[in-house]
Amino acid sequence: MMQEQIKIPCKSNADLVLKAIPGHFSSDRFHINYYIDMTFLKMRQKEAKLVAQVMAEQYVRKVKLDTNIMGLEPSWKSMSELGATKTPIDTIICMDGCEVIGAYLAEELSIGGFPSNNKHNSFYVITPEFDKSGQMVVNKNIKPMIYGKNVLIVLATAMSGGTISKAIRTILAYGGKVTGLSVIFANIDKVDEYPVNAIFTKNDLPNFKLSSPDMCEDCKAKKPLDAIVNSYGLQILED
Repeated sequence: MMQEQIKIPCKSNADLVLKAIPGHFSSDRFHINYYIDMTFLKMRQKEAKLVAQVMAEQYVRKVKLDTNIMGLEPSWKSMSELGATKTPIDTIICMDGCEVIGAYLAEELSIGGFPSNNKHNSFYVITPEFDKSGQMVVNKNIKPMIYGKNVLIVLATAMSGGTISKAIRTILAYGGKVTGLSVIFANIDKVDEYPVNAIFTKNDLPNFKLSSPDMCEDCKAKKPLDAIVNSYGLQILED
């Protein structure tokens, strides 16, 4: 039975809140004991911008310069402005409906002085297609945005890593380089040895469980499913 929604503030920015509902849910491959509501985080301007700001902090760390000795106010500068840059990001691939976040993330990285090798020093923000097997499809017009580019993958969730792994292999096959993986919620720490940079993790949800249907404890206890879920929403099952 679904319980009352809980709200979890982000540790680095209390204005950013993850909403989750405890219960018994089924996704396309797994059963989980929380429905993680990404609706507003992905689709409402204010929340999407906050998500992008926190994600950007994972790549652009700002430091406070003590300018008081010069009689000036203290100022903040990004590490990239101080010459401590990381690998450039040229392309942001948005999955799970994260296009709004991706656009804001490109803006935040630009503000942070993060480098891009693209002409006009501008980021590509793209949404890939997927075939019926879940394999990422790269069309001719998109290939130049991946070949020879440093690619950042942005998703709502990283549960088992299967979909992300397929995307990584496709990017590499088309001559791209995976610079990073950024997600809102992660159940895992790595995918194919690439670290997952998550805003929220399973440690933020008490007793979070992800299991195959045949290993689901709620199913074994004969608890009925509350809803069918995916990263876009849920379909409540009526009694």
